[in-house]
Amino acid sequence: MNARRLSASEQTRARLLDWWGGEEAFGRPIGCVTTSFTFDAELFEEQCLARFLSIQSNPNETAKAYLIEREEKLSQSFACVLVDSAHAAPDRSLRWHMLPVTLPGGGVLHAKVTLLVWEHFIRILVGSANLTEPAYRRNQEIMAPLEFGPDGNPGPELLTECVAFLNRVRSFAPGFDRSDVGPQAALAGFLTEVQRRARALPPADRDEAECVLIGLVPGGDTVVEQLNARWIGPRPDRAWVLSPFFDEDLRAGATAAEFATLLTTRGERWLHFAAPGRTLPDGTVQIDAPAALTAPSHSSLHHAFSYVEQRPEIDGKEQDRPLHAKSVWLERDERALYMLGSSNFTAAGLGLHPRHNIELNLAYIIRDRGSRFGKLCAQSWPEQNELDDIDDIQFLGGLPDSADSSDTPPLPVAFGLALFCLDDHGGRLELEISADAPPIFAVESKEQGGLLDSQSWISSGSPSTVTISWDSKRLPASLDVRWQDAEGRDCSAPWVVNVADMSALPPPDELGSLSLAELIEILTSARPLHEVVPRLLQRRDTQKPSGATIEIDPHKKVDTSQFLLRRMRRVAQALEGMRERLQQPVSSLEALRWRLRGPIGPVALAKRLSDEDPEGAAFMIAEVAATLRSVAWRPLGALRPAAIRSEVATIMQSLHELACQAPAAPGLRNYVTSSFEELLS
Repeated sequence: MNARRLSASEQTRARLLDWWGGEEAFGRPIGCVTTSFTFDAELFEEQCLARFLSIQSNPNETAKAYLIEREEKLSQSFACVLVDSAHAAPDRSLRWHMLPVTLPGGGVLHAKVTLLVWEHFIRILVGSANLTEPAYRRNQEIMAPLEFGPDGNPGPELLTECVAFLNRVRSFAPGFDRSDVGPQAALAGFLTEVQRRARALPPADRDEAECVLIGLVPGGDTVVEQLNARWIGPRPDRAWVLSPFFDEDLRAGATAAEFATLLTTRGERWLHFAAPGRTLPDGTVQIDAPAALTAPSHSSLHHAFSYVEQRPEIDGKEQDRPLHAKSVWLERDERALYMLGSSNFTAAGLGLHPRHNIELNLAYIIRDRGSRFGKLCAQSWPEQNELDDIDDIQFLGGLPDSADSSDTPPLPVAFGLALFCLDDHGGRLELEISADAPPIFAVESKEQGGLLDSQSWISSGSPSTVTISWDSKRLPASLDVRWQDAEGRDCSAPWVVNVADMSALPPPDELGSLSLAELIEILTSARPLHEVVPRLLQRRDTQKPSGATIEIDPHKKVDTSQFLLRRMRRVAQALEGMRERLQQPVSSLEALRWRLRGPIGPVALAKRLSDEDPEGAAFMIAEVAATLRSVAWRPLGALRPAAIRSEVATIMQSLHELACQAPAAPGLRNYVTSSFEELLS
């Protein structure tokens, strides 16, 4: 690989957000898991998730429509973010899970990997970009997709290894031992199903290159050791490193010396560093790399340098485009190994420090670097400026690694899983606190103020799980924890709250206050929910009570809208619409429960019938039950028919109870009773 090819102007560029979107042939979105060091909840939800779920509404233009569409689509798809605990977002929608990751020995979650799963397609994204606005909108980043579908894939073992990596990452998040409810149980089930699908994939075609994952986890091999194991044949004699961050001077030299062990020990060898840099108006060249890198660790080893402009000219205008991509290229003769991903050229990023990070990289083992694929890999490097003479170059010592520069203390691991539960007994928080909690702490919420402090916790016996009733209508996305560290300094951090059962979350007000007529109109409409409901809400606002008028036509004085046959005709149309909604593919137990118990499901319809049409409710609820029994379910993924039958049986019992509570004439009561006897048998 030479410098001229690295700076080729015809390099392909793509918008990172585009990789989150699917195609019609992919089928329905099943779920996604993503990891990030720094994190922007708004970007993730309104941009990334919106593309994955094909959300059409714009939150800035049609807020109500967006909330309704998000509610419906997230209720049918799984979403989870694993984020470094120092950067957990305090505010977010509780419709998706967030698991903060803390490494007990130090280091951070620095990997950036996304797993997107559709009905017929799976995509893995490995790269350098955090889930933040600068990363997705401004920085120079790098990302590689791995796509698994019916027409070919890069190797099922990559998908299996990605699942294993995510399982390893989640072991450092709270609630890992909870297999019954909550985010960890849901994530474990989702990953297990992806692993099952991986076993059914055909082997990969490796004509041009082999692709492997280079992960870094506590107790595992270093990145250097893994690269050495993956290289085939005589050792490489040239290496290129692209990194925005480096160690401080003394450690940087040691990191470079360790990395240089990948190269041959015979003859000349070259190690080329590319870093952020600039040329000042007076002609002075600055590079954000430590001067220690100018001293090779061996006499036959040569170090060379180039810099990537931070304000490149694009379409005739200078733009602020900080370098954040990280890559390694090893080469000898026609063979090459190209690694890209999250690892900076630091001891923590390469695993050369005891308290290293969690990282994930992707490596292509290229048999012929002159092949079309080899040229494509080379062209993915950013344009750079070669520095032939480094004597007059200003080495500024490198930019501080963002993984080492956080001043925000993470939440102590003693504060484990915070779970919000909502059931027939009401809402409550279940807070896990271990015995090594700080001696002085307090837990507060924006909604209910002070919830718990160290004194009350100790006086109650220091329980491992504290249960707190939740009366506020607003649900907590996080709690505020304040404590004193070992030096007596005051610290604070958010304590992320997750939901035990997503299907139990109350719907938005726009969906929770529907009348029977509105619910029937929704069920009989062919338009999407987020289009129908705002129109109904707008109609509510525009309709004003009119003055009383006297009707003189005796026929018009008779209100026939409530006649049983007419009521049944309207309800029958709604029941058919409900059946069609229920028969859409469903991929999880929580999604199934939302359809059955949610704001436009059979239970909601039965309750509205009981409240607004008590005289005909018993008969029509029996028809709701008969419609539910006739649904042809289409389970996806790990959802099994037995689980569907169990949930439907529970709903049938609820419908039976509602029908029995409704008033009915003796003949109608007998009909309803016999109908349910048959339906429940």
